[in-house]
Amino acid sequence: MKLMIILLLFVNLFASDSYHRHINKELSHLNLSKKQSRQIKKILKEFRVQLKEYRELKEEIEDKRKDIFLKEIFDTKKLNKLNLTLDTKAHDIENKLLKRIHTILNLKQRIQFIHYFDDWEVE
Repeated sequence: MKLMIILLLFVNLFASDSYHRHINKELSHLNLSKKQSRQIKKILKEFRVQLKEYRELKEEIEDKRKDIFLKEIFDTKKLNKLNLTLDTKAHDIENKLLKRIHTILNLKQRIQFIHYFDDWEVE
């Protein structure tokens, strides 16, 4: 939940001029260069689109899960398949995001970044 709040803050700030200050504030412990900040901004903009798609998928799956629960016979296999679909999508988004961030950061920055690694989970 904490991650989603942080990510939503990032996402909501893309449209404003305060984004550059915000990204530096949130990742200031990494001492990003201007080039790195621009690259991270681009990655996070794309991440925003992926999160929107994920939320839409999650809503669809939640509706299907409710339908399963309301049926006379509870279908565990269908529920597991829905849960796996959602988990796979979340992990895919997270892995792509982290891989792209990894390529931008140097070793020292990556060491600092891992202290907040869990905050970047997609939930």
